[in-house]
Amino acid sequence: MFFKKKTAVQKLRERPDWYVRELPEEIFVPALDGHRSDDMTIALEDATLDDLAFAIVGIEAQVAKARRGLSGLRELYEQARKRGAAGTNTVAEVFFGDEFEEVSK
Repeated sequence: MFFKKKTAVQKLRERPDWYVRELPEEIFVPALDGHRSDDMTIALEDATLDDLAFAIVGIEAQVAKARRGLSGLRELYEQARKRGAAGTNTVAEVFFGDEFEEVSK
C-alpha cells in the first residue's frame, strides 16, 4: 500500500486551532501597477507573504463589490415592497409603471 505524502496546505488545514480549513490550493495575485503587469495564480505553499497580502487586497475588493451589490438589491427590494409590490411584479413595473407610487419614509 502506498501512502501519499501530505502537502503543506493539507498539513495546515489539519490545524484545529487556526481558521484554515478552507485554505485554497492556489491564490490569485492581481497585477501590481508599476511592479508587475500580469495577474498571477500561485500555489499557496510557494506564495510569499507579500503574495498573500496582495491576494488579500484583491479578495477584499471583490467582497466590497459584492456587498455594494447586495446593498443595492436589498434597497431596491425594500423600496418595491413599500410601494405595495408583490413577488410576481417586475422591477420595471414597480418603478416605471403607473400602478405603483413612491411612498415617503
